[in-house]
Amino acid sequence: MPLDEATHRFSFLLQRDLRRLASVREESAARGETLKFDSVSRIAIVETRRGDAVSRLHGEILATYAPDDRILRWAWAGRSPSAPSTHGDAVFREGQARGVPQLAMSVVGDLDEEEAATLVKLGALVARAEGVHERRVGADIEFVGLFDRARPPAAADAPAGRFSVPPPPATERSHSTGPPPRAYRSIPPIREIFEPRTHGSRPPAERTSTSWSNLGAAGTSRSASSSGASSTPSPAPVASSIPVAKKLREPSRALFLPVANAALAALTRGSKGYLQGLFVLTLDTGGRGTEPRRLMVQLVVIDAAGILRALDPPVDVIEAAASMVEADRSEGNGAWRKLSARITPKPDGGATLHVDVV
Repeated sequence: MPLDEATHRFSFLLQRDLRRLASVREESAARGETLKFDSVSRIAIVETRRGDAVSRLHGEILATYAPDDRILRWAWAGRSPSAPSTHGDAVFREGQARGVPQLAMSVVGDLDEEEAATLVKLGALVARAEGVHERRVGADIEFVGLFDRARPPAAADAPAGRFSVPPPPATERSHSTGPPPRAYRSIPPIREIFEPRTHGSRPPAERTSTSWSNLGAAGTSRSASSSGASSTPSPAPVASSIPVAKKLREPSRALFLPVANAALAALTRGSKGYLQGLFVLTLDTGGRGTEPRRLMVQLVVIDAAGILRALDPPVDVIEAAASMVEADRSEGNGAWRKLSARITPKPDGGATLHVDVV
């Protein structure tokens, strides 16, 4: 694949830094300085024409490019997870964090030499390299990043400007009687575990029916005392005579599991490396009764480049949603009209879902 849209956008944002790398290299060449890199000690020395050392940097191979195959292979491809940390690991992390997939891939294909050099220079910049040295090794080209230290700084040695912001101090929970906080559930990559919320607040219908019962008893008391009748009040209207709406809840995990897996698969196929997705299921009753006449499914995603896109829901997602609605009504759930699930992907291939019904 050539350089994708996310890489071009990132290159545009760092164009001044790319020009700075090029100008430093051109100025050094104009002064007659040469760079010598020892692959054994991994030391790069910049020397003048007289052989004096101008600077000494640590070199690390960031990537290797094969011109015949037009393939760029990053240095971390195939490396053991237990291997010590390198500057190349920063390229991988920053590629994921900044939404540039080609900085986080192990192998990038179909690149010419100029595109490969641009991609490696972007990786060197996010890894805070001083420069990039290219050298021929047989038929391949090795891109060596030049750093001021052999290993990346540990968290304790990192500059103050690069520390992450700590979380705010924990505050004591108030003893309010309001509704419980929104619940979050997680979908593993293969087998789903979905646990809907329980013990929620009572729906408005129940509170309304209770209010009507109290008003009926109070009205009876006032009428009895004003008419001078006996102290025994007339019986209040029975609360069961007032229709009470069924309590709304999310569909059970067994019912929602097929829908969640189908939606997750559709998002993964439709937008690789997406940042967040939204699944919305709307039921249209046509204003008559509670049985749905039709259902509408929407899939919205924020892709790896941060662009909001709407995806066409596949047939399996629609069929799973229709089966879930029918089974949910059979279980006695209330007649909700819309279900929304906010989906955030996890590194292991699964996702975290926040589900709500109204």
